[in-house]
Amino acid sequence: MRAGAVIAAAGTPGGFRAYDKLENTDRSAMLRRMIHTFRRAGVEDVAVVTGDRAKETEKSLAKLGVVFLRCGDYEAAQMIDLAVQGFQYLRNCERLFFCPADVPLFAEDTLKKMLLQDAPIVIPVHDGRKGHPVLINACLTDSIAGYQGERGLKGALDASGASIGFLPVDDEGVLVRARREDNFEELAATEKRAGIHPKLKLQLMRNEAFFGPGMMVLLKQIDMLGNVREACGKAGMSYSKGWALIRTAEQELGCPVVERSPGGKNGGIAQVSPAGLSLMKRYECLEREVAEFAEKKYREIFGE
Repeated sequence: MRAGAVIAAAGTPGGFRAYDKLENTDRSAMLRRMIHTFRRAGVEDVAVVTGDRAKETEKSLAKLGVVFLRCGDYEAAQMIDLAVQGFQYLRNCERLFFCPADVPLFAEDTLKKMLLQDAPIVIPVHDGRKGHPVLINACLTDSIAGYQGERGLKGALDASGASIGFLPVDDEGVLVRARREDNFEELAATEKRAGIHPKLKLQLMRNEAFFGPGMMVLLKQIDMLGNVREACGKAGMSYSKGWALIRTAEQELGCPVVERSPGGKNGGIAQVSPAGLSLMKRYECLEREVAEFAEKKYREIFGE
């Protein structure tokens, strides 16, 4: 099953502004940590819902291949609003993690254990306390979006009638929020410090590099949205850069990657060609296997 993740980083909902009260913590570094943890656990698609300091956040994460979703009315938004916005966008995923931005210290192994569970909703539990992220089957998205109660995401999950699996984990990071009272900065710098791991950037090339993480996320968005301009915005790149990537790929491959029909100020209708879809599938498979091999060789060479 394909898994995605939604990170709520819009403002007060999701705790993004909690970082304002911390002296020695870079909020962008914490978001990068969350994204890398999801990716190492096998989560293919990550959406970050932004609002407060949106441009700053999107710029700092632009090269990570995530999707940015702007919450226009983030001051009035609730946590459930951010979750629904992300869930509805990642409709190609069958299971979806949701996590507020102020709970970034969860472990990769915790995510992997959660993905092995069969329950429609999986919540990690440490020392008898429920934590984040939460894992939800995508089939519950409509039920969550239609919830009219006043108990937010928790109430929507309860009202869905789906069974909830509470997974005991030996991972304090599912509970620790970006607050002084949680000793967040001390834990992030010591016990919950991110481990060292290999990070590879895989590119395909002939005469020059023409396909990599940036192109992959751009084509995913074109396939989903049917519009190059909107896809570029979601991928955190300019319209001109997006077209430059497409033209380079098509020149090197000798065939269309994006099929388009002209029209209107938004650039007309576009769709990924059959050759482009085939390339995306094979690239994703290669990227996953290369990452697994690199992790294995790292442990052998570094003894970790």
